[in-house]
Amino acid sequence: MRKSALLLIFCLSLLAFGIDHELTVLSFENEKLTFAVKPLYTQLGPQRAYIFTQTGHRLVKESSQGTFIFDVSRTDWVIPEVTGKNILHSPMTGTNPTVLRITTFREQPELFLFSDTQHNKRLYVILKIPKDWKFIKCTLQNSNFHSFTYSGYLYLYTDNPLKDGIHQITLDFELPYGMKKQLKRDLFILGGIANFLRGSTAPYIVEQVPPYQHLVKSGETLWSIANTYGLRIADLELANGLEDGSRIIAGTTLKLARVRFDSALTTVVINTMVARMAVYYNGFLVKTFPAAIGKSDTTPPGIYWITKKEIDPALYWYGEYIPPRSPINGLGTRFLQLSNPTYGIHGTTKPWEIGKRISHGCVRMLNQDVETLDAFVDVGTKIIVIRNTEPFPERLEDLL
Repeated sequence: MRKSALLLIFCLSLLAFGIDHELTVLSFENEKLTFAVKPLYTQLGPQRAYIFTQTGHRLVKESSQGTFIFDVSRTDWVIPEVTGKNILHSPMTGTNPTVLRITTFREQPELFLFSDTQHNKRLYVILKIPKDWKFIKCTLQNSNFHSFTYSGYLYLYTDNPLKDGIHQITLDFELPYGMKKQLKRDLFILGGIANFLRGSTAPYIVEQVPPYQHLVKSGETLWSIANTYGLRIADLELANGLEDGSRIIAGTTLKLARVRFDSALTTVVINTMVARMAVYYNGFLVKTFPAAIGKSDTTPPGIYWITKKEIDPALYWYGEYIPPRSPINGLGTRFLQLSNPTYGIHGTTKPWEIGKRISHGCVRMLNQDVETLDAFVDVGTKIIVIRNTEPFPERLEDLL
């Protein structure tokens, strides 16, 4: 009897507020919104759905058994309009929620990583979560994460040892209107220290140079434009947000600027006396590698930065293009361009030359080693070239 009374009260409340359909957002991908409709009545026949937006009514793109897909581009909100009939042939039109805010689905969390080398390599996953999102869980290997909040950020941390190699971190969230979302990122773990796979881009400062802009003409390349203004290709790519500098279109206006990196968690030290390289993270030694260096001291001591990283690089030799993985392309499987365009760190097709003074100034590595380096360090990593007989210290500050 009591259950019947509660059910009656519930039904009356639905009638009072005009709620005939419950909506659940299932996904939002490429400006396509998918929601499911649950009728709160015994329906007669299929439902129909439309949405009203800032640009007018829109028809459904696809539908199947109470699930509807709409294009919601160029609008920040939609009003769903669902119609159906109950067994009494009465029209049913009310929906809950009555308005869907699309902007909340377009937002993305900010994600940062930090491994505390002074405290058992504790991994911190730092999140800036959109206002209407709710964090559910973090999954990485079999790690147990603890959490705390500070200054608007959510800090997740684990002391579990991490296995080296490529692994995926998964973050689960709950969004408004019942939507579930996962954020997945590939990580590269070296010596128990995690970084995003192929690193990230360290903070940098863009310093514009006269005449400040360049209108790309037919036949121009980024290389020719950079040479015209005394810039590096990487400067133009970073300053203009170009993912592939080999594809520029005539009529495009480029910002002319130099890029200066501020700091990165990763540092590489190259000792030309012993032909070895060391990778540091947050000032602590992670791993060392053998290398081949320039003959007759053509790899000069100094400080450089990694400005660009390439997979399967092509070789340009005195105007000749030599394609990637060609037997006569000696760059191997990776190329890390240094801030001095004359030099880079790359793989090799002649592994027997590693450990020798043999190059024209670049630093060569075994392909598997340069692939590890490329997978771990950031663009903007400081490269320190030294010349002494001392072993690499555990702490970078002891070297400097």
